[in-house]
Amino acid sequence: MPVKREDAGVLTQETFDQLVSAKLRLIRTDADLTQDKMAEIIGISKKTLVDVEKGRKTLGFTAASLTAILFRRGEPVQSLFGDMTIDVVEFVSTRAKSRAWYKTLGGPVWWTEESRQGPFIVQKHRFTPYYRIIDSDHYLHYYSLNREETFQRLAELTTGTIAEEPNR
Repeated sequence: MPVKREDAGVLTQETFDQLVSAKLRLIRTDADLTQDKMAEIIGISKKTLVDVEKGRKTLGFTAASLTAILFRRGEPVQSLFGDMTIDVVEFVSTRAKSRAWYKTLGGPVWWTEESRQGPFIVQKHRFTPYYRIIDSDHYLHYYSLNREETFQRLAELTTGTIAEEPNR
């Protein structure tokens, strides 16, 4: 099932669901689980799991979130979100963009520095199109698929003019 990117690079619940659903078979085989056991763990029927693995449907945001979090240490989920799986789920769930959420490890393995302004650092994920802004203490302030939006948010953070996001 192709992932739709119609939202100009904003990571939505639908996009998150599509990304995880597309990797479900890899996630399951990486964890060395049968279809029956995987379905039991993530709380879906085996028929639904088979349909998702064949690309006929998606998991839905809740099951996709659970799957990503439970299997976040496996290579398939790491290739999607690096060390930020829990943060990505929180971000997509709440759409919070302007507060520091969580202390990160700074990203030396999964992230490369793109820009630095004052205490803020823009980093790009090495294997995916994701960008994030952390501060010099490694607290996450922003996460996006959109490079332009990320640099706009960096300018807002450095000037202290954070516009509140409207509820979506």
